Amino acid sequence: MDEPGEGESENRYRQLIETSPAPINLFDASGDIIWGNDAVLDLLGLPSRDQLIGRSIFEFIDTDDHETAKRELAEVVENKIATGPTEMQLRPPDGETRTIRVSTAPGTYRGTDIGQAVIIDVTQLKSVQAALEAEREFIEDAINTLQDAFYVLDSAGDLVRWNETLLERSGYTDSEVRDMALEDFFVQADVDRVSESIATAFAAGTDTLEATVVTKRGTTIPYEFRKRRLSRDGDVIGVVGIGRDVSDRNARDQHLHAVDRLLQHHLRNQVTVIRGQAEILRRDGVESDAHLDRIESASERLLSLFDDHHHIVNVLTERDQLEAVDVVSVLDSVLRDVERAFPAATISRNLPAEATALALSTLQNAIRELVENAIEHSESTEPTVEVAVDTDEASVEIHVLDTGPRIPQNERAALETDSAFGPTSHSTGLGLWLVHWIVKRSGGTLRFGENDPRGNVVTMEFQTPGDRLPE
Repeated sequence: MDEPGEGESENRYRQLIETSPAPINLFDASGDIIWGNDAVLDLLGLPSRDQLIGRSIFEFIDTDDHETAKRELAEVVENKIATGPTEMQLRPPDGETRTIRVSTAPGTYRGTDIGQAVIIDVTQLKSVQAALEAEREFIEDAINTLQDAFYVLDSAGDLVRWNETLLERSGYTDSEVRDMALEDFFVQADVDRVSESIATAFAAGTDTLEATVVTKRGTTIPYEFRKRRLSRDGDVIGVVGIGRDVSDRNARDQHLHAVDRLLQHHLRNQVTVIRGQAEILRRDGVESDAHLDRIESASERLLSLFDDHHHIVNVLTERDQLEAVDVVSVLDSVLRDVERAFPAATISRNLPAEATALALSTLQNAIRELVENAIEHSESTEPTVEVAVDTDEASVEIHVLDTGPRIPQNERAALETDSAFGPTSHSTGLGLWLVHWIVKRSGGTLRFGENDPRGNVVTMEFQTPGDRLPE
């Protein structure tokens, strides 16, 4: 503090530092306090200035910071060089340690060289910073724990953030990834598709793409990339997403398709031969048609199993998106087909004017399976089936009611709990499993109940589209 002259200028200066909300402290070459404003008293928890003046600044500075304080004291008082802001720990008499930042400048007081320090209490700021840092570390740890590759693209489509999984799976280091173009991670044949997928995510808000990744060693791995547009305050700032290794999934899909082709080609052909031979025997005449009826019935049953298996494989392996399905229109079409195929059956309808469900397009196969299953398992020569629909703003329920024998309990339990059959229990067929997977992949629920006085009530419940349709 340059010594002010007597009079008005000194009074203004004194008033300025006395009323300053920031603690201002004056001390001599040895560190003894000459004067401090009210903010200093508040910071140290002292009731009066008498308990401050004459005490050493080192009484209030943490011992770990004494050497720093001594160096800065010498710089300011002896060398006339300003220092700071320097962070230190302050220990007031009440014992509650505070974190401060001190900026010190040289000055004179009554002809003596002194130091004048402006103090900022940053204890709360440091606490907030520590909390933010802890939160950042938590998020970082969570992202790095993901088994999927996590990534963020900026508004230009460049890779700006990634997790450790991306490094581990690709084989590249942080510095290498930072210098790579996005297309360097993919086989050349997929580069354009990757760019188109990113553009779609920016424009539509989301996109999913399967593409082949090339690791640093040159290994190719199929990945599924899901991404969503990232916005802040209404402005698009990038795309965030995950990449998942789908090698095992693709291998299972290939196996299912291979088994499906095997059944369709070899076993189906053999069953067709059996049916053809039975027809020849019936045409040429045999003493009893009972054996031929059993051959034809068994053949039809096997062909039905093959067809259901084929539909299930398609449901499990195709990546179809959910869509808004006009339930009433689909029911009208399916039930007309079933009535033509089973003219002796009576199908009653209790349908609303309209009902829209969020489901796979293969919902029609599930409906057909339930209605035909009810007719085929009926013990009556003139089966009756009722189809009803209940709907509200949130859901659509499709009920199929019959008067036939109860669906076996073990089969109902397996379907409702999504568990496999044990070695001592067997399904009556694959039809209900087809229904189960269509409903499950549609995000719906399949329930079984008892009809009154006899029979089954099978209910498929789906959500209504609302705002849940994929973008």
